[in-house]
Amino acid sequence: MFSSELEGKIILDVLSEEERFLQRVKAIDVVNINFEAYESRVFLLNDKFSLQYLLDRAPNATKRSLDSLSKISMQITSLCLCLNERPNIRFHAASGRAGKYCEVLARILDGDGTETGDLDNQIGKLPHWKPRYNPGTLLILDRESDPVAPLLHEVTYQAALMDADRIKDGNLIEVEEKRKGKPTRTTYVLNEEDKWWREFRHRHVKEVIGKLSQAKEEFLKNNQVAAGQRDVAEWDSKQMLKQVRDYPLYREFTRQYKKHTGILAMTLNGLRPLLKEGLNLEQDMATGMDPKGKKISSRDFFSRLCAICESSDICMLSKLRIVMTYIITQGGMNKKEKDIIFSHLNYNALPAIGKLEELGINTGNRQNAFKRKLDSSHEAEIKNHLNEEAEWAGGQWRYRPRLLDTVKQMIEGKLSTKSHPYIRAPRKETMVERKASGIRSRRIRSTKTKLDDDVEKPRFIIYVLGGVTASEIGAIYSLGKVYNVDLFIGSTGILSPDEYIKSLSQGSIPKNENLHKSRSNMRSTDEEVKL
Repeated sequence: MFSSELEGKIILDVLSEEERFLQRVKAIDVVNINFEAYESRVFLLNDKFSLQYLLDRAPNATKRSLDSLSKISMQITSLCLCLNERPNIRFHAASGRAGKYCEVLARILDGDGTETGDLDNQIGKLPHWKPRYNPGTLLILDRESDPVAPLLHEVTYQAALMDADRIKDGNLIEVEEKRKGKPTRTTYVLNEEDKWWREFRHRHVKEVIGKLSQAKEEFLKNNQVAAGQRDVAEWDSKQMLKQVRDYPLYREFTRQYKKHTGILAMTLNGLRPLLKEGLNLEQDMATGMDPKGKKISSRDFFSRLCAICESSDICMLSKLRIVMTYIITQGGMNKKEKDIIFSHLNYNALPAIGKLEELGINTGNRQNAFKRKLDSSHEAEIKNHLNEEAEWAGGQWRYRPRLLDTVKQMIEGKLSTKSHPYIRAPRKETMVERKASGIRSRRIRSTKTKLDDDVEKPRFIIYVLGGVTASEIGAIYSLGKVYNVDLFIGSTGILSPDEYIKSLSQGSIPKNENLHKSRSNMRSTDEEVKL
């Protein structure tokens, strides 16, 4: 039995008074659901600013961080039990402060050799619980593995909305509309029951606009109500019957079309102040290549950065994001550069830049050793993306999260055990069967029938310590389709750029401060943005 936060004893006490229940049930195990199933492949543990606590160096911070990790461990344990999973556990062996907590969390979950971990402790309390035949793998990552991803401005549908902090309370969004000539606010729900949201949420906003236009044209041709401009007197009984049947479809289509066109218009308005130059500079620095996949020089990066910081049309949050991307990708920033750039930033925001050191980033004079260069596999992944998405990738959709390449290597059995070791040797590795060339095949020898194939799919659970980004979530969905494996991703929360920078600032920037506002007037929203 799956329960909420109520203790198992309370539930059993209530059930013990039900005679019919007692007559029919011979044994019962109670599993506590201690996580939020945000989407079909996404779980959240609801603590958006956990990164702030992990990076804190205050005297009592270590104890608070360990308490937080113990809570996370129990929540991940709850997820594994609900999935009938006793996974092998791997972690990112990082050098930074946040990265070191990956191993700590792995040991709390799986034990440290002297003490039993939370997973086995809870399994021991469930005598009738049985794990899947093919064990999955839990991979624990952290923000040190990709400090750039939360900073980049995104142009895919869901990520752009998250970026602009438009989605509230998990899946609600407010859109300004006009009804009978008067402005009003309408609240919409964005979830997987919405076909268009499910299909387009990880696609470029410009592509989504085109797809909606195509759907409208097709609907106008095929729906009797939408196309019904002919003389009603000429209709026969079949046409009238089709009109009646098509009316509910017409109402639903117009409702959905109005909903998504309104949201997309708001999304584009959010990207408009940054303009093409800012988006292109971010992608140039993050990838080191142009839209065609050719390497580019970094000589003009600083002059372009200065132009953005000097602009009164770009909000403080966007300036901070681009400055931090420069420091991460270029291996630091010298004193002369800092004097120029920091004069255009809010004083309260500067500690956030300094705290990048805790993620293994050099914030002092530039050093080639600290440059965040793409490794060969990550570079190949980006070039492949540019080829496959040539129509939409363009200048502003080049970078692919490092998590994508890491998980891909894990599925293919190529992920280094030096950079991502197991907390202890696997009892039995996750078995992956794949016919595609270049991917190692490990057959599942089982007596299961075909009906059980989906249950025994290779399964990988990714947990990102300190927050996961919308672009990383999109990467997991795409990998699951390509490799036909069961992939789940989760964290304490979906990390917006605003939350990321405030966490790094260690309270220097108040949580309620609106960084989306510029120090001067924004550019007119009538100006078009070219994506």
